[in-house]
Formats: sequence, structure tokens, C-alpha cells
Amino acid sequence: MVSFGLRDPRRSDPAQHHLDVCLTAYIKRCKKEDPAPRPQLAIPSSTILWIALHHCSHAMARMRTIGDLVVLAFFFLLRVGEYTQAPEPRQTVPLRRKDIKLWRNNVLLDHTLPLDELLQADAASIKLDNQKNGFRGATLHHTASGNTLCPVKSVARLVSQIATLPDTTGIGTYVDPVGVVRRVTSTEIRAAVQMGAANDNLEAMGYDLTRIGSHSLRSGGATHLKLCGYDETTIKKLGRWSSNTYLIYIQSQIGELTAGVATAMSRILRFHQVS
Repeated sequence: MVSFGLRDPRRSDPAQHHLDVCLTAYIKRCKKEDPAPRPQLAIPSSTILWIALHHCSHAMARMRTIGDLVVLAFFFLLRVGEYTQAPEPRQTVPLRRKDIKLWRNNVLLDHTLPLDELLQADAASIKLDNQKNGFRGATLHHTASGNTLCPVKSVARLVSQIATLPDTTGIGTYVDPVGVVRRVTSTEIRAAVQMGAANDNLEAMGYDLTRIGSHSLRSGGATHLKLCGYDETTIKKLGRWSSNTYLIYIQSQIGELTAGVATAMSRILRFHQVS
């Protein structure tokens, strides 16, 4: 109604900043009746390792691609829509080959180089265009880990398999055994994460497996950064958060986040009031 130039029926006076009391009270009651939010749970790097070990060297291109996408999403704190194609048009533009750079000794590597040369890259950069939060052109960078879990090697493999396709080809694209070009879906990512969680025996660690999905990769990456001692600026930068909403992902259900807190609080202290 307001967009058509009519009076806002939610306010008794046009100059009134807040909604009428009756509407405010109604919204408050609705919020109380709403069930508690159930965000997807952060998963540990042990689950990412299980997925990588069982996917990244698989004989099937589809399985290898899924494994490398999981590693990519975990390290770069990606939303699933940033590396898979949604069934309907969305604001977020999923990663394309032209959005990815591989480096070695600060020299840019050509995507058409043989895979063994691309795997020698020591850093990788990705550029995310037109994200969900409205930010455009955010660039993220990681150096090689030197371990089995390495985002740079995963990026190299993902790029190498589509190097001969147009540079607008979406990351996560692969060629199946009969030569058909296909792309990994968000459903396949979710299935791989849930399989990894089950095989990593997360249920025995207190996890509700029904609350694990593709968003668990972003949440898990953010939680790992916190556990490793990184400051909030670094976490917000990697996750492209402009506010403290990133704290939603640093989940209080993770026992390691409060390790030693009780010991520190049990120290006997005395302090005085100065007011």
C-alpha cells in the first residue's frame, strides 16, 4: 500500500517511526510461538578429511568433483549457492573458471597447463560476484596447506578438468564417462556431507545427523577459525560478513569453544566498586 502512495495502515500517524502497539504486540506473540531455530551444525575437519580421502581420488569424475568442492567450500566458507547452480535464478553468481586464479611463486598459472603443474601451485584466489549479501567482487585467497586437506590442490583439480571449456563454465562441472558435460548439484553436496558425518561417527560425538547439510561446511569452517585462535576480523573477512551475524556460525554447542573457561572462572578473585 505504501509503494502505491497510500497511507501505511500499520501506523496511526505518518510521522510515527514504530508500528502501532497492537501490531507490535501481535508480532511479539508470534515470535514467542515460533519454534526455536535449528541451524545446520558445524562439522569438524575430520569429516572433511574422510570425504576428501573417499572422493578426491575416486575413479569417477563426479565423485572427485564432489570431494574437491567440499574441501573448497570448507576452506573458503562458501554458501552452497556460490559453487553450485540453483534450479531457479538467484542473485548470487556461482563461481566460474574465470573467477579463479592459481599462483606459484607469485606468478599466475595458465589454467591450460598440465594437471601436475597446476598441482604445484602454492596459492589460489577466488572472486565472488554479486553475493547474497549484496557485496560484489569479493576476492578470497588461500595458500597451500601442505597437507592432505589442501584448498589449493582442490582448486587446481577443479580448474584442470574444465580448462578446455569456456571460461564462464561453472566450477564443479565435469565430463561423465559417456562424454556428457554435467555439474554437481547442491543435493549431491548435501548427501556427501551427510555420508561423511555418518562414517566419521559424529553421532557418537553428540551430533544430530538430521541437522547436517551443505551449510555445515561454512559453519564448520568458521568454527575452526575460532578454535584456531583467529580474530573476528579474519573470520568476517573470509566469510564475507559485514556484521556480527557471523557469531551464529560460532556455535555454542561445540564443547571445545569453552574448554578451560570453568577453570579460569574458578579462580578466587576480589574486586571493589568505584561508583
